[in-house]
Amino acid sequence: MLPNNEVRVPPRPLTPSAPRRDITAEFTEAASKLQIGELVKDEAFTLFEAVGALEIMDSKMDSGYIASGENQAQALEDNYDVRQELSPEQVVGLMDQLLCYEMAWHMGHPLSQTLFTSIYLDKLLWPVPRTMEDARFDRVPSDSPLISLVLRSYCLALIKACDLVHSRVAGEYYYEEEDFVAQLYHRNLLSPFDPSHFYRLLDQAVAWVDAQNEMDQKLRDAIRTRLMFRYEFMTALDQDLEVLDTRSTENFKSCLAHLDALKESYPLGKPVPEAFSLKIQRKLASTVPPRPIVHINHEDALDHLKRLCKDAIDMQQILEYWGPTNIKTAIWTLLSRKPQPSVYIRCLMQALIVSDMTILGAVSVRKFLYDDLVELVLPSSILLQSNMDEVEVPSDPRFQIARLMDGFVKRFAQPFVDSVRCACLNRCRVRRTVCHTVVDWDNLQMEAEELDLQLQSLSKEPPLQLHGGEPTYSYPLSSWAYHQKLTQLRMILQMGFELSIYSPEELPGMYWYLSHICSTHLGHLDRIRTFIVAARKRDLSASNIHAASTSRAAAAFHRCYRCLERLTTQLIAVDAFAIALHALYVLLARHKVLPSAAGSDAYSTDKLRYEIRMKPFLPISLPELVPYEEYHREATLQGDTDVTILERASKAITEARKAWEATLAHGAFVEAVSAKKTPPIAIEEDWQRNVKDTMRACIGASIAIETVKKALYSDERPVKLQVNIPEVGSKSRWHDWWSVPQVSQQSES
Repeated sequence: MLPNNEVRVPPRPLTPSAPRRDITAEFTEAASKLQIGELVKDEAFTLFEAVGALEIMDSKMDSGYIASGENQAQALEDNYDVRQELSPEQVVGLMDQLLCYEMAWHMGHPLSQTLFTSIYLDKLLWPVPRTMEDARFDRVPSDSPLISLVLRSYCLALIKACDLVHSRVAGEYYYEEEDFVAQLYHRNLLSPFDPSHFYRLLDQAVAWVDAQNEMDQKLRDAIRTRLMFRYEFMTALDQDLEVLDTRSTENFKSCLAHLDALKESYPLGKPVPEAFSLKIQRKLASTVPPRPIVHINHEDALDHLKRLCKDAIDMQQILEYWGPTNIKTAIWTLLSRKPQPSVYIRCLMQALIVSDMTILGAVSVRKFLYDDLVELVLPSSILLQSNMDEVEVPSDPRFQIARLMDGFVKRFAQPFVDSVRCACLNRCRVRRTVCHTVVDWDNLQMEAEELDLQLQSLSKEPPLQLHGGEPTYSYPLSSWAYHQKLTQLRMILQMGFELSIYSPEELPGMYWYLSHICSTHLGHLDRIRTFIVAARKRDLSASNIHAASTSRAAAAFHRCYRCLERLTTQLIAVDAFAIALHALYVLLARHKVLPSAAGSDAYSTDKLRYEIRMKPFLPISLPELVPYEEYHREATLQGDTDVTILERASKAITEARKAWEATLAHGAFVEAVSAKKTPPIAIEEDWQRNVKDTMRACIGASIAIETVKKALYSDERPVKLQVNIPEVGSKSRWHDWWSVPQVSQQSES
């Protein structure tokens, strides 16, 4: 019996005798009448029927399908003999092709379409070797040491290098198919074997190559270079988290040194295409249809490898701990490189940021959190004194403060560290993750405010009267949490420009909202600065003036002032630039020369677009979401004339250029606590390049504003404006976060 008295309708019988006709032309004509966005769907065509429409016996969908007349043994196995003699040119060609497939795997393609298409690697991995001697191309070794020793040692070292990469990536946060395909198809990448076995084989292979005097010198050097590169690359990957102790970059530098030789000797190689086959996919444990082999050229592979090595070298420059603000700046700058560092580098960075409950292997998570509080809101406070943990009398206020601060650390440490590690994700996931975590920080701010209320009476903090109003308190913990939240809100907006989320007609409103968040953040920093100055005055005028005047306390206040000054200068620069672009886009939209997305008017309204863009801001209690009516009025500058808007844009872009120059003068990092710690040079250069690109965008915006001004107030015949908004990644887009339009004049005939 069917449930609910349902009646099962029998399928329609097939009628082989029914006439068949080609409906391609009719279908094309009908489809051409549909508008963009329209969807035709038969309600009776269910998901079950859609899946059933996939033909199991179709070679495009079924990897195990064997065509009629095809021998089963020939269909599953290749006739390629791995014991056959190879020339040195062919060995070089095989090594280069394997390197290309390895880099393709690093780029995010699955092993089934890259390395696992190699017959040589397949023979090494299947059947699963129990010892190193079992890992051979064939049960009967080849008589040629060029195959049984040189090529075998290269392939085994390559597999072990992949195992080291796989184990690191799989242990961290990454996104399958987006960043990396970790599926091994029930194959083992020689994980049980210690790397020392592979080093020994490579040494033997290099010694054999050096002894071959009859081999052509160029070919001998080419093979030796590839073996030495494989040795250095595996050694570099084998360091993993030990780099926190060794701080060694020699292996990655050696890899970079070999790249020129690899590129120069590439023409010496001779490809062996028959050594790679798609038939191996039939033996892999895969649930996906057969897919073609992924081919990347040798130059692209070396470029990716070069970036990986250089990123790994530069990454070690930030392993010296010298304050949360500097660490966050360095991590964000390094991981914002274009192209973004590979998934291996980003996953290794995740592990280095926090490992065994320590940050960069140097300080505890608790100290990392406390240091950030010291740099922003509490340069000198009883709340962060570590000696209070030794107080054991429950009635003592110091004991109660220590208990409350312990609860604060347990609640806030993990979200704070995660906000730093978030930069290690791919750019799309960074924004998506922040859209979720900003809601958590809104709740954390309310919890911090409750803690502040309890700590006020315990610390005996005197109130402060601001601007002639009622006396108020500093609320340091909730102020710190609010600062973190405002930073994330600004990041959501700015990364929206980088990821091309906003359509052209949304740009005026989004830049206005960015300015709104910046002005809110600036007001909050002014409030923090006021209470810090008041606290410093109280310390200096206290009875224990000698203790308050110690160099340590003075250095802490000075560092806090420097952090706030840098943050304020940067926010002023962002705010002014956003105001200028907002005014410029308002003028372009008002005169109907701003490009619009295709079909945007047919499928949405300004209010609907505002609601969808502000979705991450809806659950936030503070700052409150701007109502649409107010947003629309401010975003379109209702009531302001073109002259007023042009003056607004000109003044703002001038202020922006000055503020960015001041930001560049401040530098990327706050001065180190110890004079022995020097800032990372490579990261500093990247940061300066980023600021200079922003300053170039400011100059471009100035030119666009002047062009609009001349066009609107020219005494000559009417002038038509042409507007082009450069896409992200194009040469004319100076900075991903600043969508500066290119405006040109075209005289009407």
